[in-house]
Amino acid sequence: MDPNTTLTLAKMGAAAALGFGAMGSALGCGTAGMSAISVWKKAYAQGKGALFTLLVFVGAPISQTIYGMLLMNFILSKAAESGFTNWGGCLGAGIFGGLGMMASAWYQGKSAAVACDALGETGKGMVNYLMVLGIVETVALFVLVFSMMVL
Repeated sequence: MDPNTTLTLAKMGAAAALGFGAMGSALGCGTAGMSAISVWKKAYAQGKGALFTLLVFVGAPISQTIYGMLLMNFILSKAAESGFTNWGGCLGAGIFGGLGMMASAWYQGKSAAVACDALGETGKGMVNYLMVLGIVETVALFVLVFSMMVL
């Protein structure tokens, strides 16, 4: 195969890792953010102060973008080491690793949205909700490490 083609395919895998991870972060943060805004609106309407701790939930899914960047850099270094002959592995690790991170971030955001609502309603359970988000986060960490191991 043409060296330029193999280089391009390997780099597509690197871009996919970052792109899909970032898409998941955007979906997750956006979903949690909508819930936080709703909780704040309700608090303001009742003359109460806003719980700014909800921003912890809103920002939780952003870490998958960082994991995507780490996988992207790892793919690029492994591709260069192999002389871009492992383009299939790079492409696959980037696409499927990125999709795994995307799913983790998206569902972390959905869980965070429910956590915003619950904390806003009861004022209790912050640590419990964070533990759930941490479990969902762990999926992205596993995907990152196992994708690196494949390469």
